[in-house]
Amino acid sequence: MKLPSQRTAIGVVAAVGVTAILVALMLPARAQLGTGTSGLVLIIPVVVGVAVGGWFAGVVATAIGFFCYDFLFIRPYTTLAVSGYGGWVTLGVYVVVMLIVARVVFALQQARVQARRRTDDARHLLEVSDLLISDKALQELLATVVQTVQRQFRLTSAALLLPLGERLAVAAQAGEPLPAEALQVGTVSGTPSTAVALAGLGGLRTLPLSTAERAIGVLVLAGPPLSATDQQLLTTYANHAALAVERAQLREQALQSRVLSEVDGWRRALLGSVAHDLRSPLASIKAALSDLGDPAVSLSAPDRQELLTTAEDETDRLTRLVKNLLDMYRIEAGIRRLVKEPAALLELIDEALEAMRGRLEQHPVAIEVPGSLRVSVDRALVVRVLVNLLENAARHTPDRTPVVIRARRESDWVELEVADAGPRLSELRLATLFSPVPASRGEVRSPEPSGVGLVICKAFIEATGGTISARSGPEGGLQLDIRLPAA
Repeated sequence: MKLPSQRTAIGVVAAVGVTAILVALMLPARAQLGTGTSGLVLIIPVVVGVAVGGWFAGVVATAIGFFCYDFLFIRPYTTLAVSGYGGWVTLGVYVVVMLIVARVVFALQQARVQARRRTDDARHLLEVSDLLISDKALQELLATVVQTVQRQFRLTSAALLLPLGERLAVAAQAGEPLPAEALQVGTVSGTPSTAVALAGLGGLRTLPLSTAERAIGVLVLAGPPLSATDQQLLTTYANHAALAVERAQLREQALQSRVLSEVDGWRRALLGSVAHDLRSPLASIKAALSDLGDPAVSLSAPDRQELLTTAEDETDRLTRLVKNLLDMYRIEAGIRRLVKEPAALLELIDEALEAMRGRLEQHPVAIEVPGSLRVSVDRALVVRVLVNLLENAARHTPDRTPVVIRARRESDWVELEVADAGPRLSELRLATLFSPVPASRGEVRSPEPSGVGLVICKAFIEATGGTISARSGPEGGLQLDIRLPAA
């Protein structure tokens, strides 16, 4: 926006230019036009001067017009002398009429400017009212508030400070950055009755934001002085903004509380699933060792060997579970470093089958995997995922039902499928298969929970750059679809 002195100068130049043009057009026919018509035509530069440059430009245009009118259009021509009483009356009427016209035009222009300003003020207040009922995130809302203040009130800079512990910190800025030393602030009171305390602001204007309940923060402003009307409007805007900010803060606090509640529910569910998965192998180990150590129990050599094998298998299972849980924690915490390297998918499957040889005796495994398929993954994690999936199939499907492993190349990915012939799962159960949280209160569950095995599989697959999902097979059973980066 141009400064007032620039605007006045432009108005004067415009008035002089229009006067010169009109004088040049009228001068050849001044005898035919007469003094009255010439004076009326010279109203135009005054109107132009006021419209462009304001009241002062209109006064200058009147003076210029008076000189031209007297010098060129009142006899005797080309002299400032006035002949007779009628000439003085004509000049006097000209000056009075020109000043009245200038004043009327200026008043109309000011009224138009004020009307436009009130329209802008109403629009910006409406924007703030919209903020009160919108669901903008807190940071987006803060940025909108300072940008609107800086733009609406033509400020050099605007900053919004919010409490951070016992101090105030800059939450959003607009316009030119305020110097760091100007924002060395003090504390903000928790009650609206106490003003926001600031220190070292170096003459910058401050406006507290507060609601009926508490102090929200403070606006720090830099720029030209504000009129009384602008100060009142800014105060109203600040009150609306304080309500909007408080509402956004309360909404975020409610969201954080809900998230913490959900996380706590997940934690309890995960602990319950872990406890179940730990209890099952421990119970088997305890039963096997009790029978082996009970002198009252007569055991044949094959029975004794079977109990020893059971205790060993369940110990291995327990070891795998604990190791998987620890690695899942290390991956999520960023402690375990992933080692991605090209590997033949068939080799990874063979390694998992070797680890599960004893548990898969009652389940034939069909492998439909081309030997040329290679993946770029963390080898150890993928092998442990396959072990978990095979163990899950062995535990939750009837004996002598097959397990099928298929794979194919799709663009930059390898699609791996592990399918069993167990009971069909509902859509709701499939949707929560990778979560330790129960599906719903009314969902029919299997005799024993799925535990954390599939939760661990999902964490490992995603860590190595892939995805995993579950669906029912064409003839029932569970089909797990794994997508791995191709090498």
